[in-house]
Amino acid sequence: MLAITAITFSACPSKPASTANTTEPPKPARQPSQATFLAVGDIMLSRGVARVIDSAHDPLAPFSALEKEFLSTDFNFGNLESPVSGNDTRVGKGLVFNARKADTAGLVKYKFKVVNLANNHALDQGPNGLQFTQEFLKGLNIEFLGVGKDLAEAWTPKYYEANGIKIGFIGASYASINDGGVARNTLVARIEDEAQLKTAIETAKKNCDYVVVTMHAGIEYTRTPEKGQIAFARAAVDAGADVVIGAHPHWVQTTEEYKGKPIFYSLGNFVFDQRKPDTILGMMLKITLKTTGAERGAVADTIEFKPVVIEKMGIPRAATPSESKMILQKINITDPIYRPGSGMR
Repeated sequence: MLAITAITFSACPSKPASTANTTEPPKPARQPSQATFLAVGDIMLSRGVARVIDSAHDPLAPFSALEKEFLSTDFNFGNLESPVSGNDTRVGKGLVFNARKADTAGLVKYKFKVVNLANNHALDQGPNGLQFTQEFLKGLNIEFLGVGKDLAEAWTPKYYEANGIKIGFIGASYASINDGGVARNTLVARIEDEAQLKTAIETAKKNCDYVVVTMHAGIEYTRTPEKGQIAFARAAVDAGADVVIGAHPHWVQTTEEYKGKPIFYSLGNFVFDQRKPDTILGMMLKITLKTTGAERGAVADTIEFKPVVIEKMGIPRAATPSESKMILQKINITDPIYRPGSGMR
């Protein structure tokens, strides 16, 4: 008989279990980027400025002398101090302002992508006028801040992104209507509300690279800030703002560096029809931002002081070298280029 040999089959040796790499690979470094914008003071497209527009037959007239400067940046920012009610038969009178719809053409052409509406003239045309202003600006793709249907909306940060850098804006006023700050309402953010300011800045810091806080506050026709301006501006920096920019006094006011952050208490008038000597002297800031390489964060590489002189009832032009020196001397500035952390000088 043939012997039958039992053959056994062994299982193939199992491969050693691979060790899974549960650590996520590091995110690639953020690509370097740069963005520039101009910040200006009060823009009032009513009253005498409307008459200048009519005389020139050109709604761009108030901005035309600075066309090169406006178009050299990624976007621009200012305080719009004249509501757009939708009633174009009104051009404003006395201390009640109203801008005609067509007269906003300069804001569009010259890249004013963000405007502050929190000021004492926000309700010159009543709540309906303020509401129309907001809807009208939305239609122009202009972001607005400092006002809303309620205070929660008024304090909501607004954002604009340029070259991959996202800038957040928060605005507040010393007054809800033009009464010196006495009456309050739920439509306009107020500088006294530091708790809401802190919350707004904390929200913005989570969602953008650089936080701009703007205030419409101060005593008119004065060179130095008053205690309300100082308290608000420093509270903003304490909460994380990268820069604070003010308007309302109609004069350029002094500046300070607080905890390494710049505060520009008032840039003065920009497009405005006042004619007294210091009311025709204003300031633009050219802010150049650069990314830090982190997932969030940008720094102001430089902030350049660019003085202006307002002519013909509301048309700003670049100041001459001698005029620039004179305007900067009024606020104790000798170096027209500020680098954050280096101190104002």
